Amino acid sequence: MTDELTTENHVPNTSSGWSDLTIQVAVMLSLLAVMIVTTSFVDPNFLTPGSLRSVLRDTAIWSLFALGQAVVIIAGGIDLSVGSMICFLGVVATMLLNSPAVNSLMLMLFSVIALAAAVGAIHGILVCFARLQPFLVTLCSLLIFRGLARVITNDKTVSYSSEHELFETLGSGAWLGIPIPVFILIAALCPLAVFMHWTIPGRYLYAIGFNVDAARFSGVRVNLLRTVSYILCAIMTALAALLEASHVVSVTPSNAGLAYEMYGITGAVLGGCALRGGRGSLLGVVIGMAILRVIKSAVIFLGINTYWTFTVTGIVLLTAVLIDSLVRHQRRSS
Repeated sequence: MTDELTTENHVPNTSSGWSDLTIQVAVMLSLLAVMIVTTSFVDPNFLTPGSLRSVLRDTAIWSLFALGQAVVIIAGGIDLSVGSMICFLGVVATMLLNSPAVNSLMLMLFSVIALAAAVGAIHGILVCFARLQPFLVTLCSLLIFRGLARVITNDKTVSYSSEHELFETLGSGAWLGIPIPVFILIAALCPLAVFMHWTIPGRYLYAIGFNVDAARFSGVRVNLLRTVSYILCAIMTALAALLEASHVVSVTPSNAGLAYEMYGITGAVLGGCALRGGRGSLLGVVIGMAILRVIKSAVIFLGINTYWTFTVTGIVLLTAVLIDSLVRHQRRSS
């Protein structure tokens, strides 16, 4: 590795020693706290155990696919197929559970994750080796997998039978009052964080996103590592799809996972990921998804028409980005 690549792989520091990324994560955490306090002040029911468990469960599930999206963005790519993949993989998981040929939960889980990894590998090959634009490749996948989900189900809702209690527990169960998906998120986040921050390939992904040419000239296997990022994204999406199907019990091909790719990108940006690549915080992504989930609840508890959910989400995102930009500009000029 050259000194140039090593230097570019770091986030710039402010005069106080805090990086811009740390500042953005702190701003987002403060925004989350303000939203929680405001919503609970208007309606104390927001802090009831049932409401909090729902927020935690959804935040954990959403964070899984958002973390996968973040890995791809950090490496300088994008994946627009996340929502359709959640729908398609949820349909496949449900149909496999209902199939007499598949009588093992572990076999179903392995099959769905393996299928997702294969799709991620195809994305990586098309983007990195066939030199296609990631936006176009994953946009095509968005259409393909949504269409496949509707074709194989005849556009009808599919659900699994009540005999699969263990699978239902994955998405709907709780331990010590904490939803099971939270523990699954932690179990996935820890090794992902170790990979991204404390291994050479993980650090290379940041370097690739920051300056792909410098990384390539330094001997980094850019195409292989970017393909790995798409595989990781697909696997994290598969985990989210399994938990979503488990919790909801059924999958509706026409709207399951609808706009989740936008949630993933928004959560990643809120968490400090730069869409140009080379920058991002995994913990920040989780905070970003928590903000989006709290917005969804706040709209209901504050008595706002649910049609405004996307509008409010966009306004919060724009406000957060503006505040972060102003704070970073002020600190750099001081």
